[in-house]
Amino acid sequence: MRSRIFLTAAFVGAAFLLPASMATAGGPAGKPKATFVKGDVDASTDGGTTWAHVKRGSEVTPGDKSIVKTGDNSRAELTFPDGSVVRVGPGSQLKVEGAGFDGKTKEVKVEATLVAGSAWAKVAKLVDDKSKFQVKTANAVAGVRGTVFRVNVDRDEATVVKVYNGAVAVAAPLIATDAASSNPDGSGIDKSGRKPIPPPFSPVSVKEFEQIIGKMMQVRIAKGQSIESAKPEAFTADDDSKGEPEWVRWNSEMDAGKSTEKSD
Repeated sequence: MRSRIFLTAAFVGAAFLLPASMATAGGPAGKPKATFVKGDVDASTDGGTTWAHVKRGSEVTPGDKSIVKTGDNSRAELTFPDGSVVRVGPGSQLKVEGAGFDGKTKEVKVEATLVAGSAWAKVAKLVDDKSKFQVKTANAVAGVRGTVFRVNVDRDEATVVKVYNGAVAVAAPLIATDAASSNPDGSGIDKSGRKPIPPPFSPVSVKEFEQIIGKMMQVRIAKGQSIESAKPEAFTADDDSKGEPEWVRWNSEMDAGKSTEKSD
C-alpha cells in the first residue's frame, strides 16, 4: 500500500476522527512518552491553567485539554507505543487529544493538533485501514500512512506541509463542535448545529477541495485560503535546510539514528 497523508475535508474526514475519550473508554490505550527533552518543555492536562515540567521518560496523558509546549530554543520528542514519533520544535504548542494503541491488533488511533510552531512526524507503518494517525492545524488535517513529514504554523497562521516520503491529499479541516464526539449516532458530527445549504446545488470537483502533493513537495495554505488556490511546489534538501537549518538537521539525524545529542 502506498504511503499517504490524507488532509481530509469535513465530509470525508468525519470517519477518521478519534474521540478523545477513547483511551479511557474501553478502547485501545496508549500514552506517548517524552524520549527527548531539551530546554523548557511543559505539559498541561487542563487546557493551560496549570503546567508541569516534562522530563525525559515522562508520559503525556492524552485528552481534550492536554497540551505540550516548548520554550524558545527548546524541543521535545514524543514516542507513541507503536514506535511513531512526533517532535515539537521551539516556541510550539501541540495538543495531544487522543492516543490509542491495541497491543494485540496493533491498531493505532492518534489525534494531535499543532496550535503554533512546528512539528515533525515519523510515523510507523500502520497495519490496516482502521489505524489512523492525525496531526491537525486550523487549516488542515493530516491523516498518515507510514511516512515522514512536517507541519508548520507560521506567525500569520498559514499552514505549511512538507513531505519527505509518501503522498499527501491536502484539504479543508474537519469542522466540528464539542458535541460532535458524543453524537448519539456515533458519526462524530453534531447534526444539531448543521445549517442546510439552500438550492440550487452545484457539483464540486475533487480539485476544489483536495490537492495532492508527493515526495519532496510542499504546500502553503494561508488563513482563509481555498485549497484549489494553494499551489504545491517542489523543494530540495538544500532549500529546506536553509530556512530552519538546526531544526532540519536535528530531525534528519534523529530519523537516521545518527544524532549524538543528549537529552536533558
